[in-house]
Amino acid sequence: MRKFFQKILLIAVLVAIPFLIIEIFYRVVPNNYTLKNQNLIRNYRNTEVLIFGNSHAFYGLNPTYFDKPTFNLSNISQTLYFDQLLFDKHIDQFKSLKYIVLTIEYTNLSQQDNSAEDVFRKYYYSAYMDIDVPIINQFDEKVLFLSSTRSFKINVGLIKDYFLNGTIVTSDINGFGTNNLQAKRSIENIQNAKRTVNKHEDHLMDFSKNVDRLASIIEKCKTKNIEVILVTMPVTKQYALEVNQIKLKKIFSTCQTLQNQNDNVRYLNLFNDNRFEDADFFDADHLHDLGAIKSSKIVNGFINDLN
Repeated sequence: MRKFFQKILLIAVLVAIPFLIIEIFYRVVPNNYTLKNQNLIRNYRNTEVLIFGNSHAFYGLNPTYFDKPTFNLSNISQTLYFDQLLFDKHIDQFKSLKYIVLTIEYTNLSQQDNSAEDVFRKYYYSAYMDIDVPIINQFDEKVLFLSSTRSFKINVGLIKDYFLNGTIVTSDINGFGTNNLQAKRSIENIQNAKRTVNKHEDHLMDFSKNVDRLASIIEKCKTKNIEVILVTMPVTKQYALEVNQIKLKKIFSTCQTLQNQNDNVRYLNLFNDNRFEDADFFDADHLHDLGAIKSSKIVNGFINDLN
């Protein structure tokens, strides 16, 4: 009987070792969340422009091409829910902040809390960016075991990427996403814009909760004399044609209303801007690194013209 239990214990240890290694990996290896958090704090004193948003901002607005000291706090699939949590945590620490940029896309005004996009990312904001995330249940075991937030296959792939590339970080010191390179652009994904739109469409038209979040951020900025720049980023022509046009118009009008009702809000709509062509895009709705130079210079110019 003793040998039997020894064998069971040995098997348990052998099974546990890979999971322990993965958990340690999650806890010690730098990633976009940890690096953004560290670099943001380092730039509390000098940052004048702070960018929030999802992957459209992450890959589309490069602080290098802004005249004022700029930091990009956006991230892949970052919702307005997390924009607000990040804003509330950090806003009082900035010494020179004059502008915040909030990207308002086809998806994020209608996006619900704790959606599929947040299934694993919410734990990253909590663990890596030291944010109190109310949608995480206090008894959720994933808080203790970050490796359990993704499948074993994905975890192994992540570790493989780390050993192949020496890092899993895909943003620079200013928070800009570095892996949407023109040389690697996907013609197939650009042509399959309808498929991308179908993936993004939630068929929801209620913007009230996310508009309330924007209103809260805007009011806080008023007390600090901070200008709020709402930006709708560009997309390919086909993507623009495939989306629900009624919903799209409501998004535009909502942003325009926020501008009309608040003297510290300005709206820049690049969604159908003719200065962009499909050659500027990495896929159907994300700019590549060279396209990002164009959009960054446009947003920078828009900010400069407010002075």
